[in-house]
Amino acid sequence: MSKAPDGIFPLFLRGATCEKFGFKTGEGVMDLVDYKLIPKEDLVKEVQGLGVMSDFEPAKKQLEGFGGEEVLIVVDKDQKYGEVFLLCYTEESKEEFMAEVRAKQAAIEAQRKAEEEAEEARKAEEWARLNVVYEDKPLSPRVWESSTSNDTDSEVKALTHRPIRERLVLEVTRPKASLNQKYTFLDRDSDVGGIQEFRSHKDPHFVGIKQGEMGIQAAPLFTDHHAQTTWYRPVNKAIQYTATVQADEPTGVEEREELCSALERATIKIERALQQNETLDIFHETFQMAGDEEMLDGAQAENELRELKNFADPTYSKFKVLPAVDWMPRAQGMVAVSAVRNMSFDQRVLIAGQTSVAYLLLWDFRQLVRPQVLMQCPHEILAFRFNAQNSNLIAGGCISGQVVLWDISDSLQSNTRKGRRGSTMGAMEAQLAPGLDLGDSEAASSDDPVCLPKYVSNVDHSHKKSVSDLFWLPPSTQINYRGQLVAEEFLDGQSYQFITVAGDGQLLVWDTRFEQIANDELRHVGRAKHVPFEKTSNKEGGAFKLLWTPIYRAHLKRMEGVGELSICRAAYSTQSATRSQVLLSTEEGDILGADLSCRKNEGGNKDDNDDEDGSDSNDFVRWMAVDHSRPCVSLQISPFFPNIVLSVGDWKFHIWKIGEDRPLFISPMSSSYMTAGAWSPTRPAVLVVACADGSLMAWDFTDSSYRPSIEMKATHTRITSMEFLSSNVASRQQLLAVGDESGTLHIFDLPRNITRTVHREEAIMSNFLDRELKRLNYLKESTVEQSGEVKDEWGGHKDTESLQRTGGADAKHDGDSKDEAKKPSAEALAKEEEEFAKLEAQFIAELGLTSEELPDYAKDIPLNNATTEDSRGGIKAR
Repeated sequence: MSKAPDGIFPLFLRGATCEKFGFKTGEGVMDLVDYKLIPKEDLVKEVQGLGVMSDFEPAKKQLEGFGGEEVLIVVDKDQKYGEVFLLCYTEESKEEFMAEVRAKQAAIEAQRKAEEEAEEARKAEEWARLNVVYEDKPLSPRVWESSTSNDTDSEVKALTHRPIRERLVLEVTRPKASLNQKYTFLDRDSDVGGIQEFRSHKDPHFVGIKQGEMGIQAAPLFTDHHAQTTWYRPVNKAIQYTATVQADEPTGVEEREELCSALERATIKIERALQQNETLDIFHETFQMAGDEEMLDGAQAENELRELKNFADPTYSKFKVLPAVDWMPRAQGMVAVSAVRNMSFDQRVLIAGQTSVAYLLLWDFRQLVRPQVLMQCPHEILAFRFNAQNSNLIAGGCISGQVVLWDISDSLQSNTRKGRRGSTMGAMEAQLAPGLDLGDSEAASSDDPVCLPKYVSNVDHSHKKSVSDLFWLPPSTQINYRGQLVAEEFLDGQSYQFITVAGDGQLLVWDTRFEQIANDELRHVGRAKHVPFEKTSNKEGGAFKLLWTPIYRAHLKRMEGVGELSICRAAYSTQSATRSQVLLSTEEGDILGADLSCRKNEGGNKDDNDDEDGSDSNDFVRWMAVDHSRPCVSLQISPFFPNIVLSVGDWKFHIWKIGEDRPLFISPMSSSYMTAGAWSPTRPAVLVVACADGSLMAWDFTDSSYRPSIEMKATHTRITSMEFLSSNVASRQQLLAVGDESGTLHIFDLPRNITRTVHREEAIMSNFLDRELKRLNYLKESTVEQSGEVKDEWGGHKDTESLQRTGGADAKHDGDSKDEAKKPSAEALAKEEEEFAKLEAQFIAELGLTSEELPDYAKDIPLNNATTEDSRGGIKAR
């Protein structure tokens, strides 16, 4: 590499810079122009704008000292001076290079002209050859010219043909009698060609003749052969058969004795193998302590959705929809699922009124063949939940609106005893009675364990529509028959109450201790008269049966006071400061917040009135906003942010902050319909959404907020339910239970990159939510008008008073909230009041009402400006 001469400065330009200034001619690295003239002003602006990040910054002094207007940059593909690009920063170097360029261009132009002239000459010669004109002239013999007579004689002999031997004369004849003889064709395949083979054979009619010298030229004979059948070459074969004598078959007693002895010998080995399977964890990762998950092979292992197990029962869940799934708390590897018949609305109308039996299936990871417990119910279950404190209690909501409660403690203990007896009694029976048929005992042990409901609610006091969702209240929250929170002195750390919602607009609070309430043992929760009963008749006489009814009933209505709400989803946060606050979603797509303990301001103290429950006089709905255009399929509060809610519906999901009238975040439209969604229990910034095409989309807001971080294919059918396993123990696995419409329950282990916590992830997500809230507030302030109306981004209107009501769930309790919108002026209010009075007077005149027919408040309305009263007392408009 030689040193660059004066006036030339080698430069290194990146690909982006080459494309910006027009050096590139193709996709290759060296697809560049030979030189480029660039205005000096553009290069100076490039250096001033980018500073040290500019590729021309090393030649800043040379550019400032250059006096010309255009700077020449030469492309040296041979890199003679160490770089591809050479900057000419003097006029001499620029003119020298341009002179070379002009000389090369002149040589190239001269060569081009020479090639064009040669091509034109070739074309002219070719045209002349093709268009030549020949003249027909007679031939005139010329005089033979030769130097000597010997030369003439030799030339004549060379041109003359002379035979070297005498010509042979051969005559071929045939007798006339052999002509026109009969002939036959041979049967031969038409595809057979070439020379026909004639094998030698002895002809008895051959007459020996004398040998003579002759020449014969032969050619193959071509004939057409036709055949309709396949011909097989006959082959002679011989088989020798020897008769064998069959032994006598063993009797049934001998076979049974041999089978029993074989089972007896294998019993000890099989029992030992089964005990080892129960003792050792066959799914334990042996090398999980060898290194972190960064040691996995590439990004494929990081994004892989691994299916650990799948459960499907051919009798109770096959080809059925799984609308709800829940993990059993305080138990490892146990999950329950509800199976519902896959039927349309028209099909259900045809079978309406018919009795049917539905089941809740409790699966155990250690037993994949059949469910651990079958919970029987008279109607199909659409929603159910385990009690977090007592995992043996399960509450479910039926399609008929009733509520069912199971206690599976006895069933689990019975299964445990049967499992222990099955491993020991089998060996004892085989030793005592080896010839005994054990078919009956096997059939008895394979019976499915069925658990009947402990309580079933009365249909007259339940929901009028299907139960859409339910949840258990935490141990720190209990609600009495008035809708008030029970004092902390009566709490014992157990959960006894749960809440159900349905499309009939009712929110019901159920208590599992209704029998104690009927005995008047829990007066802080309810009175004995609040538990109804019915009289049953039997042979011994009449008896009274207690009815399980809700302890508290809340009728939810819209904030305008007109129209009921069809509730489809409910959510409750144990971290919320207001223990009676519940988030709900309607089938019309609205999201709302309700406070069960809020009451209207009424005079008098009614705390001592036992008959007054307050369910009809309460204003429950504190906040309401438009969410989706279709019913919400999932509503969940973030486990890390108590005021952040995830709402999933139609083709997108929303992230709300409680109290706002617009969502903080709206996801892009998905290509498939979303069917479920949930927050990650371990990461604050991660949520997972399920789609109708069987895929799962994981959104990581620390990575991107405009597209899902990972899209994973989970099933081949529509996903109907999804639930995370929330564990307080730090684990490398994060399990997700997914139910589909084919009746299969899948257990997945999510990829590492969406389960591994990011540093300061909660702070990052909090900053993201704060930034979206500031953007939302800016949009509100920019759309507030002087008339006191607020226009949302969809063109809707909302008055200032309703905007203040939706400012938060506790705005009516403290009374110190500030106005978020500008109040209308006094003149505007007076003008609107005057216009309203004119419209009211005109309305009264059109109806033809007399002064006596008007109410008291309407008799003081001035009617002089708009109406007149006739002699009969009627009012007419002018």
